[in-house]
Amino acid sequence: MINKIANSAPTFFGRAAYLFGIFNILANVIRKFRPQANKLDHYVPVLINATAFSTAVFTGILLIIVARGLKRRKSRAKNFAIAALALNVISDAFRIHRHPIQILISAGLLILLIFCRNEFYAVSDPTTKFAPVRALLIGVSLVIVSGTFMIHFRHSKDLVGNPSIKNILLTVVEGMIGVTGPVEFTSERVSNTVDIALLTMGLFTLIVPVWLFFRRVAPIPKMSNEDLEQVFSLINHDQDQDSLGYFATRADKSVVWSDNRKAGIAYRVQGGVMLASGDPFGEYSLWREAIDNFLTIAKEHAWTPAVMGASDIGGEVWVERADMLAIDIGDEAVIKVTDFTLEGRPMANVRQMVNRIRRKGYTTRTARISELSTEEISKLRKLAKEWRYGVSERGFSMSMDRFAEARDANCLITIAELEGQIKGFLYFVPWGDHRVSLDRMQRERGTDPGLNELIIAETVEYAKEGGITHISLNFAAFRSLFERADKISAGPITRGTRNLIRFFSNWFQVESLYRFNAKFQPEWQTRYVIYPKASELPKVGWAALRAEKFISGFRSHSV
Repeated sequence: MINKIANSAPTFFGRAAYLFGIFNILANVIRKFRPQANKLDHYVPVLINATAFSTAVFTGILLIIVARGLKRRKSRAKNFAIAALALNVISDAFRIHRHPIQILISAGLLILLIFCRNEFYAVSDPTTKFAPVRALLIGVSLVIVSGTFMIHFRHSKDLVGNPSIKNILLTVVEGMIGVTGPVEFTSERVSNTVDIALLTMGLFTLIVPVWLFFRRVAPIPKMSNEDLEQVFSLINHDQDQDSLGYFATRADKSVVWSDNRKAGIAYRVQGGVMLASGDPFGEYSLWREAIDNFLTIAKEHAWTPAVMGASDIGGEVWVERADMLAIDIGDEAVIKVTDFTLEGRPMANVRQMVNRIRRKGYTTRTARISELSTEEISKLRKLAKEWRYGVSERGFSMSMDRFAEARDANCLITIAELEGQIKGFLYFVPWGDHRVSLDRMQRERGTDPGLNELIIAETVEYAKEGGITHISLNFAAFRSLFERADKISAGPITRGTRNLIRFFSNWFQVESLYRFNAKFQPEWQTRYVIYPKASELPKVGWAALRAEKFISGFRSHSV
């Protein structure tokens, strides 16, 4: 029971700090000031009283800022929270007759936080040069709001005339740097109190950004050139690698290695989730060691470990080694080249579309990137950018962040042309020596229906002659659900869920990708999201959507 309470302490303190921070600010800036101030005017100098007031407001702002870190068990956030609560108790001591609830809550939270301090063990997240800027913007914004509320509500009876919001804002901003603003007060003592309070809050606002600037915490290390060369070496020599192995070479991923660097895991940290990309790569016997090292880093930072796009084999290892859970998120369509044919009733639709577009004069050619001229590659890069039509590059686990670079000389591309003009292409990355995996499928808007079917069919013909055995196509999310819903035995829940996903398919192309892939009679390989426990699934799902950039747009695999 005690362990359960202790484990829930970070969540409790995170929420409590956020709520108490808001309460602390509002209690100080909205409370009517004159009656209470008069009680202290005879005993407490203006400087001390104003400083105590601004300290209470600042500690409220600081508690709001560190609340998220407390929920994530960050040791530094705990230290800041203890300091903020202690300052709050001291500042309230100067106004104890009017803030008994605040001082009791502050003291109670302080004692509990010290008692549960061992639950906050995680080191701070690696940061970037923009962290001080973000902290400064947040702090200044909160101080401006607090100062405006203080003048407008707390000192409403001490104002000369009826100043505009513009003048109040100007007074707050100028007061933060020690300049008296346009708002006038009926009492010099109140004016001095406001000036000192605003200046003190302005100085306090600089503390966190300056501390972050000089903290010099290194950012999360991206893959170095040495790491990248090692990843390429491992995936090029592993004929049993996963079809997503090549995507581990994205420059925006980090990597954690086994002790001898013969196996590794590509990952990205997204919103406190350490999200692995696909299966581990390298020697299978060392996967468990790489997973152990992955979990050690996650625990050190209190990141939630998770995996996006694991295969059956990789998923089994993760679930067994890390004691995690798995959920089916869809299936990858894989064409077995030797079994593919346009003949027969199941392929009637594809065959008709291919024949129709061939009659319109479309032709195709397939080549390795190394076989293309510099001019051709430049033209393809230009078209690839144009055909995104303003949408930025998407993807994480199943797409690359580069196109036709020198290091990708072995990638395969099939180009469709009409009257000498490029109208579309499919770009594949290597999957071992005899297989390829689709990276992007792009075409010019307004092209005739059937272009993608033609390109895929022609790629298969090239594969048969070139010794390629398997071609991985698009990933079809919720494929099994659509398949079950199509059966006459499907119940109302299954069909209702299918209809809901069909509605979102208007933006996410979920059903259309499944229907398109299914036309080629592929083998389906299930993909999974691996996560620690049910309560973490929404957080992991949100991080995965952000990593894949589904939140702001969709990946390039568009039919």
